[in-house]
Formats: sequence, C-alpha cells, structure tokens
Amino acid sequence: MRCSDIHLLGAGAALGKLVPVTELDPEGTKLDPATGQRSISIAAGASGPQLAIDAARQALVTSAMTGQNTLPNPRFHLHAAIWRGSRGIDFWSRASYVHRALGLPPDSGITTELNGMSNSIIGGLDVTARLLSGSPDLDSVLLTGGEVFGAPAFDHLSTQAGIAYGDGGSAAIIGRRPGLAQLLAVSSWKDPTLEGLHRGHARMIPPGSIEVGTEDVGARMTEYLHAHDAQSVITRNTVGVTRVVDHVLQETGVGLADLTWVLLPHYGHALLAGQCLTPLGLTPERTLQFAGDQWGHIGPNDQLIGLVHLLARRAVQPGDLVLLVGIGVGMTWSCALLRISHVPAEMHAHAPPLRWPWRTSDDQDAGHPNRGQANTSRQTQEVIAQPAPPQRSH
Repeated sequence: MRCSDIHLLGAGAALGKLVPVTELDPEGTKLDPATGQRSISIAAGASGPQLAIDAARQALVTSAMTGQNTLPNPRFHLHAAIWRGSRGIDFWSRASYVHRALGLPPDSGITTELNGMSNSIIGGLDVTARLLSGSPDLDSVLLTGGEVFGAPAFDHLSTQAGIAYGDGGSAAIIGRRPGLAQLLAVSSWKDPTLEGLHRGHARMIPPGSIEVGTEDVGARMTEYLHAHDAQSVITRNTVGVTRVVDHVLQETGVGLADLTWVLLPHYGHALLAGQCLTPLGLTPERTLQFAGDQWGHIGPNDQLIGLVHLLARRAVQPGDLVLLVGIGVGMTWSCALLRISHVPAEMHAHAPPLRWPWRTSDDQDAGHPNRGQANTSRQTQEVIAQPAPPQRSH
C-alpha cells in the first residue's frame, strides 16, 4: 500500500550490556560459529515491559527533536512480546502498563497487543498505516516491544540453531505531521502452511496446567523438517520475502540500488544469507549484519533498533531511503519503506551500544576466535539457511 502523509515522529531503542559470546559459551558448544555472532545484549534484572518503556520514553524525546512544540499523545498503542518470559505476568495488560508508565492520560482509543511474533513491529507498521489512512480522527499510534530471554527456560544461545537471542526493546510513534522520516509504502504476506515449522510435534498445554518447561525451538523445527520437504520451506520463504519487497518497490518506483540501507532480522550470518540476502540479492554491507551480530536477535525489535542506530550515528541523511523487512513465525513477512526527513544531532546520546566496528566485515573476527569451525550437528535445524534462488535485480 502506498502511504500518504504518514510519518515516523519518534523512535527509541533500549539494550542491555553487550556480553561476548566467548564469555557465555567458552567451550563453543552452544552456538555454531557459522552464525558469526560476537556478542549479545543481556539486560540482567530488566523485564520486557520495562525495556519497552525505556524505548518509548526515547521515542517521545526524539519526537521533540524535529522542531515540534507539542509532544504526540498516541491514542492507539500496539505492544509486542514474543514469549512468556518477556510478558512479565499472565492475565495482565502489558500495553496498558507501558502506556501508564509514560504518563499518558486517559483518552479515547485502545492499548492492545500484536502477536506477529518477530514480525510484530514491522507488521505493526503495516497495520498502523492502514489505521491512519482510514481514520481521519486518529492523529498518532505508538508501537512498542520488549524482550528478555534467559536459561534455563530460553537459553540465549542454544534455543534455536542459527540464531543467538538478545534482550532489548524498541518503540516508534507514527503520525501525520513531519518528523524523522516519511513512511512511503507498506506490504505484508502470510503463508500459514508454515505454521507447523515452529510447532513440530509439541502438544498444546492443557487448561489448568501448572507446568512451565523449557523452549526448544530447534527440536520442534527438526521434527517438522523430518516430515516435510526442506526445499519447500526455502521456496515459500523466498516467495514471502521477495513478494513484500517487490510490492513496496513497485508501488513507489524505487529500485533496490536506490536504497541506502536494508534493515533485516538479526539472524546469524548463515541464516540471514539464506532467508534474506540471497533471495533479495543483497550484500551484507547494505544491511546491519555486523551490528546485529553484536546485539543478537531481539524478536520484533531488530529493525527499529537498527534505525535508531543509523539516526544516532548519522549514518543516514535527509532523502536517504531505508527499507525495513520483518519475518515472523507462522509465517508472515512485512516490509516498510522510509525516506529520512530529519537527523537530529541530539540523537547521538541515544545510540545503541557497540563493542566493535559495524559497517563492514573487516573486523568481524574480533571477539570470535573460533570462526569457521562449523558445528555440523546443527545442520538439520539450519536447513532453511541454505542458498535459495539466484540474485535479483530491479
């Protein structure tokens, strides 16, 4: 969908301490070095909702950096958290908790949650654009997300092969007045035939159960892949990710070469190549691969954290085009195209942390002495990371 007069007013990101993988896994038994992961964000003692609050406060602050005299008061608030450990309390409203903590007053509208898994925020941009386009009485929408993981229930490094998970939060305020960037177009695609990929043979937890258990996403994926053609999974992912990107580029008349950055999920290097880079015909240097391998995959928050990073470190300038691509369990794919409008110098104070250079692969071996010693025992779980079709052009 082509967007008209819809803008990113403010954005924020909240991360923990960046801990080297070599400290977390000194024996190298949890994470395949082919992921290229150097460190992950660990927010010890923080909750998912608190990280979302921290990011949302930044979003409100940055919205005031574009010369506007009044702060936005979003009447719609969509919150995301992809697993139980990030939700804080069951039978409770995380969105309302975040909204209240921001000091936002009672008003018409709603605070609610999205469950597009790791596509909740970028998919949420699609939902938000459609809400604003069809609701002239709605001025702005707040999107927030917050994730915290941890052993034994959800080990940052070993729960899913090919991905190291990190802790963090993100927020965006979308509205009608000019701000940090203009939202030019959005697109989404769904393929529920892949729902079983992350379910495997797992049973539904029965009502009344008090069991908690651990998450073993890799085992569920292996169960599915033993019963289904792995190539069909690769093909269906390629269809999803290319459809949403092609649709947005065609709607706006923009070519792939016109994009300054493409912000993708922070998967490990091998999985990122198979699911995104190869299908889209991108090189790692067009993405934040070498920042993501310092932060980890923070669920639906990766792309907004990356956008705050680019703005805060002045790696974009007005007029630059930035494409955000989300992928979620289920499976769903979403895409949003932004044109940068304003890069406030004050945003430097909100730059997400880094331990190493992030622009190229020149220094990617830093902090990762075992690079190249692949762990073949995980190849079955990483089958969807294998190269798909040849590179594309626009």
